[in-house]
Amino acid sequence: MARILMLQGYAQNAAVFRKRTAVLRKDLETIGVELVYCAAPHLAPLPEQDQISEAERLKKHQLLKQEEILTGWWVANADKTAYHGYKETIHMLKRFWIEKGPFDGIIGFSQGAALAPLLVTELAFAQTTNDSNVYTLPKFMLLFSGFVPIAVTSLADAPVPEGEVAANSGVLDHWAEGRIPIPSMHVIGAGDAWVLPRDSQALAVRFAESSSVVVEHDGGHYIPTSSEMRLRFKEFVTLNLGRQ
Repeated sequence: MARILMLQGYAQNAAVFRKRTAVLRKDLETIGVELVYCAAPHLAPLPEQDQISEAERLKKHQLLKQEEILTGWWVANADKTAYHGYKETIHMLKRFWIEKGPFDGIIGFSQGAALAPLLVTELAFAQTTNDSNVYTLPKFMLLFSGFVPIAVTSLADAPVPEGEVAANSGVLDHWAEGRIPIPSMHVIGAGDAWVLPRDSQALAVRFAESSSVVVEHDGGHYIPTSSEMRLRFKEFVTLNLGRQ
């Protein structure tokens, strides 16, 4: 059975993302695909918690049920010049890739869609310093409401664990001409007020034009479930699972 790594959006969790992708999951199960959900490791500060201490924030989260705890792949500072927790996330996902993989593809939503190409780039970088068989790259990426993180060259915190390769802060510049050669589909909501269409388009152009597909829908910041969209997602995954 083919397996796809699922990367949630910011202020979600694996359980929430699983529910919000129920239609997509059922569609892909019909072609023999298993979706594997990975929980983001960092607490996502709630709006009313922006001015409280980390200890107070943790105390508030401890009062929540597990399914109510919302997380993210990184937490941006106030002016979004640094992403706290990014390196820690990459090290966690590299371990997850080895322990739970291999994965044939990646599906990401919002922050998870922004993370997906960064993760693949980090895996490709790791191939140059590790056994290339350890970090097998995915065959495709299906990205919803993605964007190019503006602080990818200003990554912050998370010391590198002993014995692990440091995350490559060059990130997307790793690729020749800045273009990622892995097939991708970029799904953009014309009415998305959280991630503007132009920001999702900016991510799309970081992929090789010959294997990148942009799909637009009339909705907002969500994964569309119209019959037309569902068929396009299924066809894209089916096509790329057949690539050698």
